Amino acid sequence: MSFMRFINATSSTFPRQCASASVLFATGDTIAQQFVEKKGKNHDLIRTGRLAVYGGVIFAPIMSTWMGKILERVKFQNKAATLGTKVLLDQVIMSPLIISIFFTATNFLEGKPFSAAQEKLKTSWLPTYKAAVGVWAPVQAINFSIVPPHLRLLFVNVVSVGWNTFLSVQAAGGANERKAEAKVDELEAPLINRAKAVGAKLEREGNKLVHKA
Repeated sequence: MSFMRFINATSSTFPRQCASASVLFATGDTIAQQFVEKKGKNHDLIRTGRLAVYGGVIFAPIMSTWMGKILERVKFQNKAATLGTKVLLDQVIMSPLIISIFFTATNFLEGKPFSAAQEKLKTSWLPTYKAAVGVWAPVQAINFSIVPPHLRLLFVNVVSVGWNTFLSVQAAGGANERKAEAKVDELEAPLINRAKAVGAKLEREGNKLVHKA
């Protein structure tokens, strides 16, 4: 019952989807500052707030539209072809785009000029994209194959706390970027395993909702 309440609280409406994304981006930044960067009492609350704003105001609306309205139009008679095409489009179109949006938006939220965003893209875009493909290609394959469409953004949000930690450190820059990259390497297999477990649970709960309806 508690899991069903969690689903309803985080995915039943668009504002709730945005709110859950905001909370989980803030959680990722908190983990980054406390466990990767070891900031302790020097925690940058404004930085956490920026990530929360990005997650709720920018990331969630884009991904909700992408997964819920655009990718759902991709349908072939062959299920494998549908799945493969969705994952390919997600990794070739949305993944590089959302990474560019992330670095640009977080720079603007810090009040930096566009030139700073350009420099950040030059230094951080490619390694971030490489890491993203390693994590999100298998995760999205699970998402598109077994998770009900209305729960897919929730699935991404739940699985992505570790990824958000990496993004937060990448956005902040500094000597801890290598630590964050190493952390993602450590998290890659657990994230994928977690995705399988969460996806299976969401599939079961989604089927229950369908049968009740």
